Amino acid sequence: MLRLWSSPQALAQHPLARSHMVAAVQAEQGCDAVAALRHLIERAIELAWPHDMAEWRGRRKRMLIEAHYLRGEPLKQVSEALHLNERSARRVLGEALDDLAAAINQLEQRALETPAALRVNLAPSLAQHPLLIGREELLAQIVDRLTQPAPVVALWGMPGIGKSALLTYAANHAQVIRQFPDGVLWADLGPAQATPAELLRNWSSALGASVLDLAALGDDVRMLSGWVQRALADRRMLIVLNDVDDIARARVLLLGGPACGYLIAARRVEVAVALAPVHHVAVPLFSPQQARALLTTLAPVLAEVGAEALEPILEWCGGLPLALVLVGRYLARVTHAQQPRRLRAVLDQLRDVRGRQTLFTGAEGAPWGELGRIVQAQIAQLAPSHARALYSLAALPPRPAEFDETTVLTMLAGDVSALDALVDAGLLTCAGGWYSLYPVVRDVMWADARAAEARQIGQARLLEIAQAVAEGKSRIADFAPHERALLLAAVNTVVEEGHAAVARALALRVAPILDACGRLHMADALLTLGGSSGAQDADAVQLKACHARILARLGRLDAAKAQAEQALALAEVNAPALLPLALAAQAQVRLSSGHVAGALEACARGLALDPPAPEVKLLLLRLRGSALVNLGRYTEGADVLRQALELARAHGLLEEQARLTYALAAVARQQRRYDEAEIVAEQCLHLAQQAEMSEQEVLALTLLGIVANERGQPARAATCFAQAEPPARRLGLPYLLIFLRHAQGVLAMRQQDWSRAEAALREALAHSMTAGWSGLAGNVSIELGECLLAMGQPAQAEAVCWEGLARAEAGGYADVAALLKYVLARAAYARGEVEAARRLAEATLAQVQRSGHYRAGEIAAWAAATLA
Repeated sequence: MLRLWSSPQALAQHPLARSHMVAAVQAEQGCDAVAALRHLIERAIELAWPHDMAEWRGRRKRMLIEAHYLRGEPLKQVSEALHLNERSARRVLGEALDDLAAAINQLEQRALETPAALRVNLAPSLAQHPLLIGREELLAQIVDRLTQPAPVVALWGMPGIGKSALLTYAANHAQVIRQFPDGVLWADLGPAQATPAELLRNWSSALGASVLDLAALGDDVRMLSGWVQRALADRRMLIVLNDVDDIARARVLLLGGPACGYLIAARRVEVAVALAPVHHVAVPLFSPQQARALLTTLAPVLAEVGAEALEPILEWCGGLPLALVLVGRYLARVTHAQQPRRLRAVLDQLRDVRGRQTLFTGAEGAPWGELGRIVQAQIAQLAPSHARALYSLAALPPRPAEFDETTVLTMLAGDVSALDALVDAGLLTCAGGWYSLYPVVRDVMWADARAAEARQIGQARLLEIAQAVAEGKSRIADFAPHERALLLAAVNTVVEEGHAAVARALALRVAPILDACGRLHMADALLTLGGSSGAQDADAVQLKACHARILARLGRLDAAKAQAEQALALAEVNAPALLPLALAAQAQVRLSSGHVAGALEACARGLALDPPAPEVKLLLLRLRGSALVNLGRYTEGADVLRQALELARAHGLLEEQARLTYALAAVARQQRRYDEAEIVAEQCLHLAQQAEMSEQEVLALTLLGIVANERGQPARAATCFAQAEPPARRLGLPYLLIFLRHAQGVLAMRQQDWSRAEAALREALAHSMTAGWSGLAGNVSIELGECLLAMGQPAQAEAVCWEGLARAEAGGYADVAALLKYVLARAAYARGEVEAARRLAEATLAQVQRSGHYRAGEIAAWAAATLA
């Protein structure tokens, strides 16, 4: 609120501007809500730290509040004026804000006591719910209904969704206070709360019952009800019943006269409908925008954090206000000093289920602390059979994954009553016939050791469903989104539980899907488990060939080579029809290892055999085209890739179309046909998004950024790279991050930000060398050498380029080797070694002119101008 001091429009939207305190000041001063709110804050400041206060610490707090917030002076400037360092000033300011909140609360209590001595208000103070972000429209709707004749309004929703906060704000709203001038009676009816007799005695006392009256009434609910009903007969009061879980218990308290209104909150829809048949309102979850607004209000440092960093946390909170508040408060505590290291560490902790559980564990050691208690309390209201049904659903992934009713009922063994009970309890959401679990609820259930048996039953059913779903399907396009989510959950279960037989059956169908989705680490784990049986049949050939290709892309080249050799040996003996597939795996491994000529030879052998299946032929053609391009034979390589693309289109293979269009876009860019490269890369991006291939999406975005950079469009390049970063980090594939860092380093070079360029390029080089990718390492070495030359470090540039040259020549990457010699020629010239520079330049020029490389003109111009 203080941050809004200089913005009347924003200040007018603050919840406190609609409170009864501000309404009282408006009536007293004859001013608008903004002026009244400012006047109220000034009163609170004077109450907390009077002008004549002698104590220096108090006067210093007042000076900080007034200077920093009311006059808008920078905290650093105020700190210096008070002879404080900025950290100490922030600490004192935090204490001052606590003192000011207490003063506001005190003013609120005074306002409740006057001017009508008989006014009753048992509603909690607004200080218990200091934020109401994202609920303004719903609050206005509730207030509007409460001001209608004989209102009965019931809210319902799962625990932690913010019902109590809405009730508190509605009860303290100026418009509601005018409608019910005699006050508010409040009762909490949760399982652990007071009995009806205790609540009625409390109400009787508030309504004016004397000690003698209370002694005569005792604990007789009937007599107490009669007394309260008579006291309310002529009063205009709002009766608020919070956390109602028992309809009969609530009806005991519906004692108001014709001028009274009722506001009720329940966890279950049937309770809300029974008590408010006309006006029952479901309290919705927060939208992602509302959730982010709440988090950044609680922890302002998060406003500087990119959306991709907060997305996993927002997804886990699932729009549940309580989860968001707990996360926000924790982040506010650990980020008060704005240390980037601590912020990164806690964001990483919140992304991991075990990290979250540790964070939220209560002081008494209860898993998930307050979150765990409210979820367990909701589960405790279910029938035992329905609770077991809920625990069996924990085998499914939570939101945003959604499942149709057939799948959910299969998980519940066809128990329709359990499904309906879980939806009615708010523990399972349903929208348009699609069901999903809250991430918070699933995490709490997963941590409950008592539910292990039900969870295992759910896992067994999940595996049965996944195997049935995968039957007869081999491409990602064959699976609906909810079926993919099922498969991923099943793979996780299989790997975690070590079900080797199921892994083998699933791997044959699911590994290609995981490959297309970019889930290579998951595919590796599944194939490792599925291939542990030692079988020597045709299935083993397929598993090992697929595993070899995935390991090669993960950079584990020795393991990939071993799998490819085993696949080839098994195919030659036991499954000759699968020889093309085994040779494709060998070609992939050789290409990734830098043995381009060997990759071409394996492709030629595979294509010469009996016509392989279309998918295998496409794979061989794509690998052959890539190998030719790596050798600088661009025209020939592009022709092979176009032939493969036509075949992919003819067979409707969307995944291969995405891969091939990317390869063609990369060839066009290498030949500086930028218009063509951009058009084809956009086609690749569209296909990747259509097929939900995050890996190809990253590649296409990165390539578009490279093209933009080379066309002198640095802003567009940076935008493309920023879009590629989140999915690249999420997939965690080494070569994607190498490719992206390499491109970002080149962009930084174009902007002459040499230190940032060197850091990005060295990171890319280190990753590529660790993975053993000679071609990638050589390409990165070219730019790193040029960067070091620009920084005036020719000796370091030579060291990097000689190492890269050795790898490029060993792998047969002729063009890469030539460009490294070009950088070495420039380094030699910078050191005054003109003859050495001339020899290197001549060798470079001969190769790039022979291959038609797009930098041939640049190199020729440099040699003519410098070495003439």
